[in-house]
Amino acid sequence: MTSKNLQQIKQVINITNTVIDAVEHLQKQLKAKDFKNSVVIFSSIVEGFKSLEPILKSLDNNVLSYNKKINKAILLIAKSLEQYNFTKSIEVIQFNLSPNLKKIKNLLGETIEYPTSKLTIGVYHDMVNPVDLYTEDRINALVHEAEIQDTSIFFFSSSDVDFDAKKINGLFVTKEERAYQEVNFPTIVHNIGLTQKQRQSLTERKLRREILFTSFSLGNKLFLPKIMLENRKFAELLVPFKIINNKDILLNFLNENNTGVIKPILGRQGQRIFFVNKKENKYVIKDHKKEFILSKDAFNQWVDDNKIVSKMQFMIQRYVKARTKENKPFDIRAHMQKNKEGKWVITKIYPRIGSSESILSNISRGGYTEDLKEFLNKEFSDDGEKHYNDLLKLSTELTEHLDKLYNFSLDELGLDITIDENGRFWLHEVNNGPQSTYHEKERAVNTIGYAKYVAENGILNTNQYQKLSFSKNQFNSTTTQYPYYQKTEDMRIGMLVPDNEVDELTVACAYVATYERTDLFYFAPSDIDFETMLIRGHFYKNNEWKSEIVEYPDVIYDRLRLRGVSKYQKIYEELEGIPITNKFYGNSISKLDVYEKLSKVNEIDHYIIPYRKIERIKDVYHFIDKYGSIIIKPEVGSFAKGVHYVEMINHDDYLVVEGENKRHLSDGEMTNYFRGLIKKGTFIVQKYIKTRTKEGNPFDIRAHMIKNGKGEWDYAIIYPRIGYKFATISPLTEGGQIGNLKGFIKRTYSDREYDNFIKSIKEMTKSIAVNFEKMFEHNINELAFDIAIDGDKNLHLIEINVNKPGVLYHEFDVAKLVIPYCKYIFKKEKGLEYEKHNEVQ
Repeated sequence: MTSKNLQQIKQVINITNTVIDAVEHLQKQLKAKDFKNSVVIFSSIVEGFKSLEPILKSLDNNVLSYNKKINKAILLIAKSLEQYNFTKSIEVIQFNLSPNLKKIKNLLGETIEYPTSKLTIGVYHDMVNPVDLYTEDRINALVHEAEIQDTSIFFFSSSDVDFDAKKINGLFVTKEERAYQEVNFPTIVHNIGLTQKQRQSLTERKLRREILFTSFSLGNKLFLPKIMLENRKFAELLVPFKIINNKDILLNFLNENNTGVIKPILGRQGQRIFFVNKKENKYVIKDHKKEFILSKDAFNQWVDDNKIVSKMQFMIQRYVKARTKENKPFDIRAHMQKNKEGKWVITKIYPRIGSSESILSNISRGGYTEDLKEFLNKEFSDDGEKHYNDLLKLSTELTEHLDKLYNFSLDELGLDITIDENGRFWLHEVNNGPQSTYHEKERAVNTIGYAKYVAENGILNTNQYQKLSFSKNQFNSTTTQYPYYQKTEDMRIGMLVPDNEVDELTVACAYVATYERTDLFYFAPSDIDFETMLIRGHFYKNNEWKSEIVEYPDVIYDRLRLRGVSKYQKIYEELEGIPITNKFYGNSISKLDVYEKLSKVNEIDHYIIPYRKIERIKDVYHFIDKYGSIIIKPEVGSFAKGVHYVEMINHDDYLVVEGENKRHLSDGEMTNYFRGLIKKGTFIVQKYIKTRTKEGNPFDIRAHMIKNGKGEWDYAIIYPRIGYKFATISPLTEGGQIGNLKGFIKRTYSDREYDNFIKSIKEMTKSIAVNFEKMFEHNINELAFDIAIDGDKNLHLIEINVNKPGVLYHEFDVAKLVIPYCKYIFKKEKGLEYEKHNEVQ
């Protein structure tokens, strides 16, 4: 039998052992005729064996023959279980499944080649070499301990990896020098800067497919409390908190508790932590050692300025009073690690004491430490010895419990425990990469020891943050018969589309991509295999779409446009790091937000139609009295849904039009109608700009702008849209019409007007596009403007469409701009250097 890589074979043997154990457990459940648990265990067996198949298929015919027998046995057991035939299932296990699994295990054991060279540890950070993040003490401690444990160690980042050659440009550190050397992939990777899989770079995810890793992410500060509460054990240690989704949550928490601690969900090392104490109508805020008092209005402004209410970035936690006799804040840090035997040990447990002027005890924020036993005896007298023993016991038992919740994948934790004035223990936080300023040598012993343990035993760890799925019909590249993509051009564009949305634009993009000498395929969210990082791409060949397996694209043309929508967020997180045409969050945007932002820019504010957010019904009457006819529309929405036209006929007669529904309402009826409407959501009242054809139909001008191959705003098309309803423009699918702009201007105005209109429209839209883009942090590549023309031929902005403007009848015009733009952003982003991270995990 052909010899295989030691690490890979050991992984397979370990998984096979797990499956064999599960099979034995399944037999017990079948004998007890426990159908429910039998199905659960059987499902885990199938899942475990399927994970082995890609490797088993690469081995020789003996293994393949057993693999086929096992698949047959699994099918027989499944059918037997469906028929509640427990006896038949047991028979298949005893005489087929179990023996063949053991034979595969034995055959694999014979293939192992034990290495003659040293085991190699690669210390890795995605964005920057760990040497630039670690202190000298930590680097030297790791290098020294690696030498003691007869192990080679080097440091590298993603930019040092060459997948084609299977080489890494590793930085080796000795007492005399630091030097780069090209080496093979390491036996094991000790990774720092931990992130969940959605935020891992392509390089890290590829490395995890080929090399064992020591460390896995805990996730953010929300996930841990969630699973602790679900499992109940140790849940009483958690300090009550709320996620600050809106300002009311923050204010209500302070009204109920008077005090609270505001902290970032993704924070570390005591950064941006604020203690807030509400005293009547004043708010006392303490930031480390700084203290200031704010009025209610000033506090609201402070919350806005610090972006406390912003995409679930902050939480507010009940303040636990834990202070020494000298009124200094303190907590207990238990630094836990797995050792060379894979067992949890306390590397260091110590108190962290802050300044009496501070709310923080972090050493990184100026705190200090001392011997734990002496500290507890001094602060808690007779209870000191008991607290000490309880802390040791709690640290170990809590860590083992958390490791179990994370599928036994954790290797290092920092527990922040405190003791309040009543002697109760509280768990403030759990950190993935705790500091070890005063115990680097002790940490290094376990870091190197555990890395060797994982490598030598071929332990393939994973947890909740390493698994991704989107739909029940998710593409699985390991079970498909599709051919693999054969590269023909230097760049691959992936066109991300909704499921079943393949239209003329997709075909147009394929033709333009061929002209631009790039490969293009379209794919939907269900076409992604998250585990293998492969896609079922659809390529246009010989006038039809053909499916092939392809790696992630070099650049993405986003026609899905659902970034920020919770259901689809994992798709964008998975593809993070790949240049993409659109980074704008959300589906439809707030019209009110757009109007307010644009109104502040002098050069374009005259294009904004007078508007107001409807706070009270009086706002509606104020605009009617001022303008005679108005538009009332939802703050968020499209396709003219919920848009009302209102015109005052006389003092007690109002014409109200919504779509094709016209009615006349009295003053009282209109008040009740709109009062009920604004209770359903946020609405805007706006002056109505009368824009009509000679036949009396409403129209607007649509200017569809897309960035071109130079990264500059350009025009796919400018055209008129004519509606048949009273005051709104209907989509084409509902009977609306479009036309040629030149002919439309000629008929509606005159031949001489066309050039002036085109010039004015382009001046208006380019100016707004440039300023609009500056107002948002996200990259925008496409905008559609809906423009009204009043009786004096002045232009007014009705709306900006940033979501997914329609492309019907001008698909090729869009493709001619967007494909070169994809090439532009790929070339632009490919050359950018990653910024160095300044924080050490």
